[in-house]
Amino acid sequence: MWLSRFVKSLPLFHPQVQGEAAPPLCEAPLKAVRMLGVERLADARTRAEHALDGARRCSCCRGLLAHLYDRLGSTLFLDDDPEQLARAFEDDERDRFTPRVLAACIVLAGRARVAPAV
Repeated sequence: MWLSRFVKSLPLFHPQVQGEAAPPLCEAPLKAVRMLGVERLADARTRAEHALDGARRCSCCRGLLAHLYDRLGSTLFLDDDPEQLARAFEDDERDRFTPRVLAACIVLAGRARVAPAV
């Protein structure tokens, strides 16, 4: 089964080092984290791995993951809105689980948004 480069690059395939600190979480929980049903980014990682495991078995979600780079670009940010990102996909490429799969990708591969220094 072919997996996109994005899915292979996720920490799901390269587990986090045990002592590695999670990125800091701002005061309000991130939408991607809340969508996975938890309040903390560290807790969301396990749920994200589970969501992506299920996504690999779904033909619609496999297509979504295969076209992720084409539709969204190569960088996801922790504060991205999964429901907004889902709108970048055609109707036949998404279903009601698309935002949750995107939330899992954000939690596992997203990075903090940093303002450029002037």
